[in-house]
Amino acid sequence: MIHAVPSRWRSFRLFAVALVLAAATSSVALAQQVTVRMWFNGTPEAHGAVLERLIPAFEAQNPNIRVDWEITAWSTYQQQIATAAASGTLPDIIFGFSNLVAGFAERGILADHSQFFDPADFVPATVDLTTWNDTWYMLPTWFSANVLSYRTDLIEAGGNDASEPPQSWDEWFAWAEGATIREGSSLRQLGFYSSSFGFNRSNLFTRLVEGNGGSMFSADGMTPTMNSPEAVEAAAFFQRLSQATDQRGAIEADNVGLGQGRTAMVYNNFAFRNWQNEFPDALQYAGMSLVPAGPSGSPDLAGVGLGANVIGITSTSRNPEAAAELLRFLVLEPDNIVQLAGLGGSIPAAIATQGHPYFDTNPLAARYLALALEAGSADPAHPNFGEYENILNAWLDELLVNGMDPQRAMDGAVDEIQREIIDRSGVGFFSISN
Repeated sequence: MIHAVPSRWRSFRLFAVALVLAAATSSVALAQQVTVRMWFNGTPEAHGAVLERLIPAFEAQNPNIRVDWEITAWSTYQQQIATAAASGTLPDIIFGFSNLVAGFAERGILADHSQFFDPADFVPATVDLTTWNDTWYMLPTWFSANVLSYRTDLIEAGGNDASEPPQSWDEWFAWAEGATIREGSSLRQLGFYSSSFGFNRSNLFTRLVEGNGGSMFSADGMTPTMNSPEAVEAAAFFQRLSQATDQRGAIEADNVGLGQGRTAMVYNNFAFRNWQNEFPDALQYAGMSLVPAGPSGSPDLAGVGLGANVIGITSTSRNPEAAAELLRFLVLEPDNIVQLAGLGGSIPAAIATQGHPYFDTNPLAARYLALALEAGSADPAHPNFGEYENILNAWLDELLVNGMDPQRAMDGAVDEIQREIIDRSGVGFFSISN
């Protein structure tokens, strides 16, 4: 027999449950007054303006937590963090890129975030991007996919059918070559632009190698393999594509050149962001796809490159629980992270945002998300990633700008990376793939 529970007892139980939940969720608010210091990368007029709204709202909800925050510049924040770490003056929260997580972790400046957050709340690939040696060191805020982005109208004007994405390197080259317009020794319209940013060029080369059935490093990460036959074939294609359809320094910003019709195709993670505001008349011509697999690879090796903006609690934080509370507010609250990620048309990493109206109003971000989840892979991770990227890009310059023989360029990259990074550090490169 089921006995009815008097309404007064039901009310009491509900009240008791409410007290327990309030105690659990407000443990930080009930503590003594604390200050959380946060460095956040971005621009004052964009990210700063959003934080000017969000931080007071957080402080109102958490009256015992004061947030001391500042916007740090993209160009100087790595040195700023290194200097603060050496002097013991790191803030509670720092910002960065996913390719720097390993270096921050190896230098002991990050807390283990699994003690504060559940990785199931984030897109799995982004958790991989922020993990080093099986420890989750930073939270992904938003992520993006380096995809092949193109103007369908310019591809069609070049004599190719742009109704379906390119399925091979030969088709990709034909699209780019057809859309290249020359004026004497200069290019009036670039068929393909290899990017004004070094990290996009090195990421594209990684994608070409992996899409051709090769790899950048051995399975244990201790030997560079970017001079294998598959990798050299990728380098030769990259050189041919660049020399035929590109001109370094011809434009200053990838997305602007695409929007203004000066470039037909690029590989990056922001080509079509905010087009509805900047180039609404050209929005109908926005095309994006996986990077095709190479002739030595199988079709299922087509893919895109992944990267994330990340934020984390430092190991020296005096108030890690309060810092975690702030990050829950900024990163896990869908409306809040959408405001920050939407500034660049990026993809919020919190799973709770999927289905948010943001994706209805920004269909290009939805497309980036679909491609990222379908076939995303990341650059190899290493504590000295920045040095690795500089070395690789120097040899890519020899390949693309100076016309060095592909085998010689890749042998040079392998030798220098082995000698200057792996042998010196004793640490191998770890490949991340979803």
